[in-house]
Amino acid sequence: MKTYHSQLWASCAVAGFFALAQHTQAQGTNTNTNTTATQGTLGQVAPVSQVYGHQVMGSDNQKIGNLNNLVVDLESGRILYGVIADGNNRVAVPPELFTQTLPSNNYLRLNATKQKVDGAPKFGPVDQPGKLGGAEFISQVYSYFGQSPWWQGSTPANEGSFHNVHKSSQLLGTKVEDVNNQALGEINNLAVDLPAGRVAVLTMAPASSFNLGNNVYPIPPQAFTLSQDQKNLVSNLDAAKLASAPHFAKNNWPNFSDQNYVAQIYQYYGKQPWFGGSTGAQPTGR
Repeated sequence: MKTYHSQLWASCAVAGFFALAQHTQAQGTNTNTNTTATQGTLGQVAPVSQVYGHQVMGSDNQKIGNLNNLVVDLESGRILYGVIADGNNRVAVPPELFTQTLPSNNYLRLNATKQKVDGAPKFGPVDQPGKLGGAEFISQVYSYFGQSPWWQGSTPANEGSFHNVHKSSQLLGTKVEDVNNQALGEINNLAVDLPAGRVAVLTMAPASSFNLGNNVYPIPPQAFTLSQDQKNLVSNLDAAKLASAPHFAKNNWPNFSDQNYVAQIYQYYGKQPWFGGSTGAQPTGR
């Protein structure tokens, strides 16, 4: 009897070991490789102008297409999805599937196979003003790739739309006005953390009337709203606020991967960063 129980215990232990191993392996397979989004840290941040346009390589080492654009929501400071183009075929993918912000060996890596991406929701039907931020489409994109919709709350993930949505390429050169419709400057770049799906800051070249020289001002995305005609951005900044604001020379891009530096920018403008151990409650934008 003692021998029987010993054998039974050993069999159960072995079975339990393999069950645990299989469970751990399954978790490793399904867990998002991006830890910056879940841990609230700042990852590799780079100018958006250096991010898109590169070839995307799938997890099966197959070329998928070029990262054509990023669609961003300034109210939440989020990258809603990336657009990958292969000829006339354009599909949307969650930014969290990318494993790095800047390309390595001229490739951006995506945690999905070419076959999977080829069947992703097509970008064409929403490529119209006012439809870029439709929650129904974005929800389809996330669901297709098995990603959790971070914006879901009391409202279902597929209802409503985001309100301050832009193609990142079209944000470049967008005019910025104050609340009295006076020119403040224009957006000349975005600093993005692609795997985290975040827009760290927008950089603004101030209007020449401010006499601020050849300086550029990094500003949290939540500091901007859409103008009434939806053609420009609006901010409650003024010359006095900009005069003492963090800034840098146009040709001397700073290290926006430095959490302390970016946190100081958010603090100056009274905005809550999502990184650095803070929960950073974010508006859903819907």
